[in-house]
Amino acid sequence: MDSVRVKAYGKLNLYLDIVGKREDGYHLLRTVMQSVSSCDTLLFSIGEGEGIEIVCDSLNFPKDDTNLIVKAVKSFLDFTEMPPRGKLTVTVDKKIPMMAGMAGGSADCAATITALNELYGNPLSKKHMLELAAKLGADVPFTLTGGTVLCEGIGEQMTKLADLKGLYFAVVQPDIKISTPAAYKAYDSKPPFKKKSYPRFAKAMELNEPQLIADGMFNALEIAVADPHITEIKERFIASGALGAQMTGSGSAVFGVFDDWRKAESCIDRLKIQGYPYAEMLEPVSAGLEVTKNAK
Repeated sequence: MDSVRVKAYGKLNLYLDIVGKREDGYHLLRTVMQSVSSCDTLLFSIGEGEGIEIVCDSLNFPKDDTNLIVKAVKSFLDFTEMPPRGKLTVTVDKKIPMMAGMAGGSADCAATITALNELYGNPLSKKHMLELAAKLGADVPFTLTGGTVLCEGIGEQMTKLADLKGLYFAVVQPDIKISTPAAYKAYDSKPPFKKKSYPRFAKAMELNEPQLIADGMFNALEIAVADPHITEIKERFIASGALGAQMTGSGSAVFGVFDDWRKAESCIDRLKIQGYPYAEMLEPVSAGLEVTKNAK
């Protein structure tokens, strides 16, 4: 097998709370992540030569050692103690927006672990793949699994939840960037504030009741960042009939929740006119990755 194609899906945080902090500085989370239909498509090919080549037409997409794809390749080979088979070329069709809080980099990282495991004869069990993923980033274990998942700890403690049904998301990224370290720093410096109940939100998820889910959504980082652009987009979603709206992850993407795809699509059509860098209607998906072996 010399090539593998992987669709790597993005995510939204329906609930995100910070419940503590480890001695090493990592924040402890309680977050419900949902895989959504925006995806990057990555083709992994092994040929003659050596090294790693990243091919991508998207502007500002890093192709050096800072890219999580490259980090994942090196970590995989170190973890398995296997030598490179040849030159690895990774061609990325980038659709998940960058610096959006939608786990685009983490999805590409998870896709790399999965593709290399196929290309190298499946030396890693799912347990070991998740162990490697946790070393590479908080969202990477989730994107290896996907669907609807409660993630705790630093993201590595996962509890699979029932798939969401009948919900649609209008997602917009404003023309601002919010770095993840800056968002957590803002949270750490903010005085204590009132948070929404996770048990109440969990019950709404169990019932799969759209309005209750929307009412129970929460993101502690959104409150900490307190960016007026985020507030403005949320207000536009609500004015367009969204049941609720909030920022995902550390931002800057914002999503509105709808129980009718026509309303969600109509909302996005109106917002696209405003010139946002990213504006799409997305649906829940039940997996983080889709793999095609022997792809061309």
